[in-house]
Amino acid sequence: MFLFFLVGLLVHLVFFGSIFDIYFTSPLVHGMTPQHTLLPSPTKRLVLFVADGLRADTFFHLDENGISRAPYLREIIQTRGSWGVSHTRVPTESRPGHVALIAGFYEDVSAIAKGASGDHVFTHCYSASSEDFASEDATELDTWVFDNVKNFFRSAHNNQTLFDKLNEEGVVFFLHLLGLDTNGHAHRPSSSEYKENVKKVDEGVKEMVTLIEDFYGYDDKTAFIFTSDHGMTDWGSHGAGHPSETLTPLVAWGAGIHYPRQNQLQHDVFSKEWNLENFQRIDVNQADVAPLMTALIGVPYPLNSVGILPVEYLNSSSHFKAESMLTNALQILEQFKVKMAQKKQTTLSFLFSPFSLLSESKQLDILRETRSYIQGGNYKEAMDLCKTLMDLALQGLAYYHTYDRFFLGISVVMGFAGWISYVILITLKTNTSIVQTTVIHDEATSPLVKYGFSALALCTVLFLLIQSCPWTYYIYCLLPIIIWNEASKELWILHQLKIYLITVSALRVLGFIIVIGFGVLLLVLSFFYRSVLTIGLLGFACWPLVTKLWRQAKITTVSWVLLCLLLAVFPLMPVVGREPNITLVTCAGLLALFISLASLVSLWRNKDRKVEEGDFTVHICQMLSLAVSVWIVNTTHSSLAAKQGLPLLNQILSWSIIVFSLVAPLLSTTFLFQRLLSIFLSCMSSYILFSTGYEAFFPVALSCLMFVWIFLEQEALVKHNLSFKQKLNSIDFSCCTDITQFRQLNLDDIRRAFFLVFFIVTAFFGTGNIASINSFDPASVYCFLTVFNPFVMGALMMWKILIPFIMVMCAFETVQISAQISSKSLFLIVLVISDIMSLHFFFLVKDYGSWLDIGTSISHYVIVMSMTIFLMLLSGLVQYLTTKKIETGKNRKHHAS
Repeated sequence: MFLFFLVGLLVHLVFFGSIFDIYFTSPLVHGMTPQHTLLPSPTKRLVLFVADGLRADTFFHLDENGISRAPYLREIIQTRGSWGVSHTRVPTESRPGHVALIAGFYEDVSAIAKGASGDHVFTHCYSASSEDFASEDATELDTWVFDNVKNFFRSAHNNQTLFDKLNEEGVVFFLHLLGLDTNGHAHRPSSSEYKENVKKVDEGVKEMVTLIEDFYGYDDKTAFIFTSDHGMTDWGSHGAGHPSETLTPLVAWGAGIHYPRQNQLQHDVFSKEWNLENFQRIDVNQADVAPLMTALIGVPYPLNSVGILPVEYLNSSSHFKAESMLTNALQILEQFKVKMAQKKQTTLSFLFSPFSLLSESKQLDILRETRSYIQGGNYKEAMDLCKTLMDLALQGLAYYHTYDRFFLGISVVMGFAGWISYVILITLKTNTSIVQTTVIHDEATSPLVKYGFSALALCTVLFLLIQSCPWTYYIYCLLPIIIWNEASKELWILHQLKIYLITVSALRVLGFIIVIGFGVLLLVLSFFYRSVLTIGLLGFACWPLVTKLWRQAKITTVSWVLLCLLLAVFPLMPVVGREPNITLVTCAGLLALFISLASLVSLWRNKDRKVEEGDFTVHICQMLSLAVSVWIVNTTHSSLAAKQGLPLLNQILSWSIIVFSLVAPLLSTTFLFQRLLSIFLSCMSSYILFSTGYEAFFPVALSCLMFVWIFLEQEALVKHNLSFKQKLNSIDFSCCTDITQFRQLNLDDIRRAFFLVFFIVTAFFGTGNIASINSFDPASVYCFLTVFNPFVMGALMMWKILIPFIMVMCAFETVQISAQISSKSLFLIVLVISDIMSLHFFFLVKDYGSWLDIGTSISHYVIVMSMTIFLMLLSGLVQYLTTKKIETGKNRKHHAS
């Protein structure tokens, strides 16, 4: 069995990695010749202001008094510059935004951790500790930048080397202003802090422009661009594709930039809302800013730029515009030519039709005609041809970038199908009574099958060798052959299954297949529509009524129905956009305290349950810890609202509670109810510290439902007259690992495994969507720290996410022990369910439509692929939490006596 799980882990790692090989390959091409416009550039230097997290509507809208929040930049729009909206691409994060602005391409996910390199880039920035979400005034981050720019230019007067460098051509100044992003996260974009920050940025930009123009003696050779890397949602997050995140402002002025023009559009809704309908708005894609900057300062185009020069921003001759557009087109064409040459040499070019819209002869014809138009002074026609050439080249780049997806997709799907078939056959063979152990079958595989798979593998290897494919292709193509070869050896089990099914009602079998199929479909749909979980929970509420369990456990059934209905409300609540509501958090904490106290009293009164004095001490300490958590959340929120920062005492207590919550369950007895109560208290004391609103009730409702589930499963065992039913009161987690007590699987166990998967998915999406970066809210960790630290914040958020999973897994382990089912057997069923879901999501992965749709579909696949591995790891953690006990001195003395 260990070997099986090891092989299964490797197979899933291959399937997991395939998605990155197929969909997350780098778009960058290497080996191009840099293209350069030979005509003199209109500027010597450029200043790029990036106001991190600035929304277009907040910037352009007039305030309630009809006054602009950025009067200086608005005056530029109206008198001496050009403006528009820059459309960003998902993920709307800072680094991808900066790369698109400066390098002109949308980078792949694998490059997210790379930084600036080379001796031509000089940076100076503040420390990470300066980015404090609880800061009284985050505009200091912007003030720091402006002050340091002043000092920088001041020092240039006394440093000849620096002075000479600053007077070279092609110098770019990049001012990254982070105050708006920090204020947006901490206070929301609708807050006065965020809007006041816009004014501070406007004032700072005005001051910087005056400073730089004065330094260069107003030589009219400086261009200025003001924009943002991304926007921000109303609730203070970014990363997805909402218009509030993807629409950012763009204002350009100075040398080489066109002055304002009258608007020719009749139906410009945005401009009318912003009272700018009289001025032409020139919208761009974010990557288009890079070729604009390149054309202005006259340096070679970025090698991998896919941006298209917005010539409307240029105030230069038509000849210069046409030449710049031609250079832009040549650089993109260079990428296409290199990419096409690579694919012709290394891929399955004879299986698929090559991209024929831009053959070499057509390239030459378009370039020849373009140059002819430029020489003849027909600049508009030349620029139109350049746009046509760029569009075709970009289509070609996209085509060759996705060239092998179909072929690799077929291989992965065949591997999936083979693996699912193999696991089902192995489960039937080793964990059910369907296959009779007395049956003798021929172990020798048919020579036709044996040599057929070998011949297929050999042909595949030769085929890939001829095509010079990467080594990963061999894994994706050979793995299905190996899996199907092993599965073919177990096909004799199907004959045994056929014999068994003859003895079972056909209607029951059909009904079982329909229910399981509908259940898996429900799970898949829940990843796209959280409300589907509500439908599932309503169905769960009917389970004891349909199976007539209610006859023998009426109170338990009523509790189950009510708790299912209560939990069904949470998926209908908003994922994000909720305002902090500490009153709800306090109520949830008090409710958890009441439930714990009632449970403790019940334990004390029940003489059948073995309770030691030390256990009560542990539970009382945990209840005090929960009460302190409620106090911390309230006082922290009050302190932050008053802009007094995070109190040191609260921070120390919060970290102490986290540590105590990890140790406390190990101090209580391992008897079922006491240990589960201890785990519940530890989880709640931590979760309360992470909560900002209604989500604090979720683990309370979930844990109560899990508790009732344990009792209902006991009643199901009684209903089926299973002789091994244990009394829950007497179950000791530490004494339930005897493998000889485990039994074979039955149809009820498939239901139990399905319940586990459904409750895990509910924990995923019950109060949020962890598949989306957008669900991250830094306010969740303000009890622990307010200074931006992505690793610590990420670890804390992961712990918050894990808490509902731990509750579900604790209940499932209890059900598994009370029903005496092998965890390995159940995980085989979970494996089949999750792999069927994975196959669904593999087909649902998108490489078209919005970037949000594409990213979401891929993250769903990754989550489901990781589910089985994640549940195995989580099962190990829960087993440790339930079975291990730290023996204190008092306990040791008691046991010794």
